[in-house]
Amino acid sequence: MHRQLSTTLLYLAMVAVVRTPAAAQCPPEWLYGPDQGLLGLDGPAFALTVYDDGSGPALYAGGHFPYAGHVAADNIARWDGTSWAPLAGGLSDDVRALTIYNGELIAGGDFASADGVTMNHIARWDGTSWAPLAGGMNQHVSALTVHNGELIAGGGFTTAGGVSANYIARWDGTTWAALGSGTNDSVLALTGHNGELIAGGAFTTAGGVSADRIARWDGANWAALGSGTNDSVFALTGYNGELIAGGAFTTAGGVSADHIARWDGTTWAPLGSGLIDHVLVLTVYNGELIAGGYFGVAGGPFDYIARWDGNTWAPLGSGMDDHVRALTVYNGELIAG
Repeated sequence: MHRQLSTTLLYLAMVAVVRTPAAAQCPPEWLYGPDQGLLGLDGPAFALTVYDDGSGPALYAGGHFPYAGHVAADNIARWDGTSWAPLAGGLSDDVRALTIYNGELIAGGDFASADGVTMNHIARWDGTSWAPLAGGMNQHVSALTVHNGELIAGGGFTTAGGVSANYIARWDGTTWAALGSGTNDSVLALTGHNGELIAGGAFTTAGGVSADRIARWDGANWAALGSGTNDSVFALTGYNGELIAGGAFTTAGGVSADHIARWDGTTWAPLGSGLIDHVLVLTVYNGELIAGGYFGVAGGPFDYIARWDGNTWAPLGSGMDDHVRALTVYNGELIAG
């Protein structure tokens, strides 16, 4: 299933905003389309982040699209609150992950080049131009985060900067290095939690030890989080002091946990009755955990996006008409792609 998620998605993908009105009695509402100043993209958005290139914070969207708001922008674009703009000549193929490191925007994905320059699945943008990161990877990058002052990349690769790095690697600003012996299959999600790096994906071992689809790195060694999950982990975040994992799984730590679960440092537990299909992305907004993914059908109670307040699940307006793959917060608003 994790490989199917990486294929080209042949439908129109929009970017939408949920805003909490000033009046306390008014519920949050979704805003999208030209009348809200947000023209969207003509292909799916896989990654969203906020980056300040010196001219103020802006929303950056990466994915599989040739245009953003009718502006040519190959697979990555910048939204300043009013209009979309390209990032030079863009990137040659899908962008799957975005993060900020050392004051630069980092993009990872399927692409091989930017502006005719070889990038090999990972590139950095300084606000003016693209540059490679020491040779990049031999296969796609699916996840990015920053941990202990280093850039961490996960994906389907087995080399980074020409050195062996099985599905996960770290960049110190100059060179790539492995994290032990890595994992035995793709890394699809990364986050930091309680001082450790957490990796989720399709793997069943990390550092040569059993670690079913989720593992932690303490800077020297890999370790499992209990007995892990029974299927792939696609999303990770922290919420209320606990680690939250979302994905294709239906059990975590051997207990029923439909597609989303929480780890308190010792045991796994479900979040209510969970969600009815894959969770692809997680974030926190207004003190609530937000989950997006494949769950729900048009007209259902949770149409591809839902919120968890620590006790119960609730919808976000009427939701979406197709799956949600990317979430971030920009100008106090929740952005969904």
